[in-house]
Amino acid sequence: MEIRFEDKELKKCAMDSGYALKRLGQRRAQCYAVRLMQIDRAENFEQLRGVPGHYHDLVGNRAGQWACDLDQPYRLIFKSTNDGPIAQIVWAKERTAKILEIADYHK
Repeated sequence: MEIRFEDKELKKCAMDSGYALKRLGQRRAQCYAVRLMQIDRAENFEQLRGVPGHYHDLVGNRAGQWACDLDQPYRLIFKSTNDGPIAQIVWAKERTAKILEIADYHK
């Protein structure tokens, strides 16, 4: 899949492993790099469901977004670039992911 970034800081972390190490710490930076590689290699969102990292679509006020595990309790949050109604999104056809944030949304 193609990866885009909404957050400039996360884009810089993706492009510069030294910067990621300083900003995210060793464990989170490593997990972040692995997750980006997994997203890049997937053909579409639906294919991510079978990839290690607990990829899943979110519900409620985060409907339309996806998450995957980083270091507990943090998650990488991303979404499709399709701005259409969520009910009409076919995840097997979505091939561009926009990285939004790293967050603990369980708080």
